[in-house]
Amino acid sequence: MLAGVLPAAQAEILIGGFPPSEETTHPLSVFASDATGADAPLRRLEGPATQLMTPAFGVYEPGEDVIYVSDFYGEAVRVYPARAGGDVAPLRVLNPPSLAQTRASAPVPAHGELLVISTNCCIYTYPIDGAGADVETLRRINWGSETQLNNPIALTYLPASDEVAVIDYDGDGTNKIVFHARTANGFVAPTRVLKSAYTDRARGMAHDPVAGTLMLLTEETVGEDRRALIRVFDADAAGTDAPLRTIAGAATQLSIPTSSAYYPSGLGYDAERDRILVAMTANANPAANRLLVFDAAADGDVAPLQVIEGETLGPGTLGTPFAVPDVREPDDILLRDGFDGP
Repeated sequence: MLAGVLPAAQAEILIGGFPPSEETTHPLSVFASDATGADAPLRRLEGPATQLMTPAFGVYEPGEDVIYVSDFYGEAVRVYPARAGGDVAPLRVLNPPSLAQTRASAPVPAHGELLVISTNCCIYTYPIDGAGADVETLRRINWGSETQLNNPIALTYLPASDEVAVIDYDGDGTNKIVFHARTANGFVAPTRVLKSAYTDRARGMAHDPVAGTLMLLTEETVGEDRRALIRVFDADAAGTDAPLRTIAGAATQLSIPTSSAYYPSGLGYDAERDRILVAMTANANPAANRLLVFDAAADGDVAPLQVIEGETLGPGTLGTPFAVPDVREPDDILLRDGFDGP
């Protein structure tokens, strides 16, 4: 290999979800970087030792090399080694009564904090290393008209502005993006709100801090046809600002069958490969589930780079996909200065 040349970035693709019934559990499935079609997962995190019920959301934290998994019906955030598989116990579990059902989390190691959607209404902050049922919150952004929090469904942290953003909706049902200072506490006003026809029917959200963009998965009806769209905004967008670009059209495979049971269920960002990950799910038919992968710089009516589909993704309703960098042997790594690593 030539000096100064790095191998192509690779990252495993992870996705969990909700089981078809309350009596069962849903695995967290791990796929190869180049997985397509009905390819089997490399491994699955599942079994009684994992304690997982509904791994609806996950996020990779590189400093500790772990994943934080939001277990919705398990009412916990469970932390595992980044490349765990099989029936593996979590390294630690955050499950105080104040957490309740949690949809998403964002570790902020620079401040020793974990931001979470708690009790389907609020943004709570816990110590990042918190474990057990007795952990107290550091701060709470509460539900109410002043905070503009109602029933948030996605959460991401923006390090450049030190804000936390969630998808929520107003009393008329119109979706919006609500931003709060990370340090906000109590009944406080948002730092800004992004709300327009571009944010309505939002289903998922992710942030690329390097490009300074906020990606939003939305849905719209054109005539009698429904479709999902990926709208990419400037991370500083507010008010009725328009997106910088939109991924939509027949080639994207983001069309939605007429059945109301099929819908976009989550959006993630793969920072290692600069990819957008989209989950499209069918409540009662896992054979129709799909996970689509797009170039993060894509614009317009473009085809996905990868499509993973069918029951290989899991037995139930899909959650939010995310990515974990592949492990490489030291001999396979060449540093950017041309010297061999690690």
